[in-house]
Amino acid sequence: MPHYQQGLAKSAGHEWFYLGVGGAVGLAVLVAVAALLAVRKRRQYPSLLLPPKQVIAVRGGFPKGPGGLKQSPSPLQSPLSNDSTPSPVVPLQTLLEDRTRKLSPSELPSERGNIAFTLSYDPHTLTLLVSIINCRNLCEMVVSRDGQCLLDPYVKLQLLPEREHRVKTRIVRSTTNPVYEEQFAMYGVTHEQINFATLHFQVVAFDRYSRDTVVGECVYRLADAELQVHSEMRVELPLLPRATDTVAARGELLLSLTYQAAFNNLTVVVLKARGLGGRNDAGTADPFVKLYLRKESGERIVKKRTHVRRSTLNPVYNESFVFELPDDRLEHSVIDLQVINHDRVNRNDVIGRALLNMEDAHVVEVLENPGRQVAQWHHLD
Repeated sequence: MPHYQQGLAKSAGHEWFYLGVGGAVGLAVLVAVAALLAVRKRRQYPSLLLPPKQVIAVRGGFPKGPGGLKQSPSPLQSPLSNDSTPSPVVPLQTLLEDRTRKLSPSELPSERGNIAFTLSYDPHTLTLLVSIINCRNLCEMVVSRDGQCLLDPYVKLQLLPEREHRVKTRIVRSTTNPVYEEQFAMYGVTHEQINFATLHFQVVAFDRYSRDTVVGECVYRLADAELQVHSEMRVELPLLPRATDTVAARGELLLSLTYQAAFNNLTVVVLKARGLGGRNDAGTADPFVKLYLRKESGERIVKKRTHVRRSTLNPVYNESFVFELPDDRLEHSVIDLQVINHDRVNRNDVIGRALLNMEDAHVVEVLENPGRQVAQWHHLD
């Protein structure tokens, strides 16, 4: 009897073992089948396993930009975005047109216009009030083909002989008759200065691409206003050319050009420069010349440069450069020459600039006479 019971117990243990193994195998088979079905369904219907997207209906009220793309109503853009609107680029053709029509100071008329201002003085606070009212009939520095006024004038004022209290007005765009109505207070002006000091006015033409140019200037003795007697004095004075306007303000560059028609290239020889403006404390400069061949859009094609000449305002270079011109020669391109002062400490600054294109008389003469070497001075703007 004990042996029979032991046999039953062993038989029951084997049954449970087989049942456990069978259940585990069946569960594994079910998991494998479910995984296989899931993979097949995902391949056929991939969107079924992705989370549902939330769709919000909005009104199509945003304006469409180029190419039908909608523009964002917000003016703010991410600093990491590359889709920001580029800043407006002024084509170099505008510079060329301005250059070919720009008058040098020596070519301007002797009558430069008029300036009107008022003066008043408070002896208790030692304050001189100067109100710049307007300018009339200013001469234009650039003549436009379409008759548009390209003069952007402003006024600079200082008290002489101390050269203190330097101020200037805002820029008024595109006019020869600017109205300012700006008042400046000069504090600490003594009675002695009222009797002996002089006001120096300069009307200046703003230039976006190069140095500003003085249209005209005038001086006024404060003693003539009799400010101890008059509470306010209105004055209108004619503007006169500067004494330095008889020569090129930034100097001149002597170039020799030769056009080789067989190779369609232009040889530019930078001979020398004269009358350059002083750039350091000693009144001299360390000039060199950069030469660029550019497209009308301003894109640079070729860049060349001369050696630096030390401590001189009249450098001699005698360096030759060859430019391979486009198929249209210089019809849609330009040679940009820049005289630059080399500074070992600070950033180099441009002394002057000359642009050569098909509208330049020097270039026209050279292209019409292939193989002939023609030298000519060019004013630096």
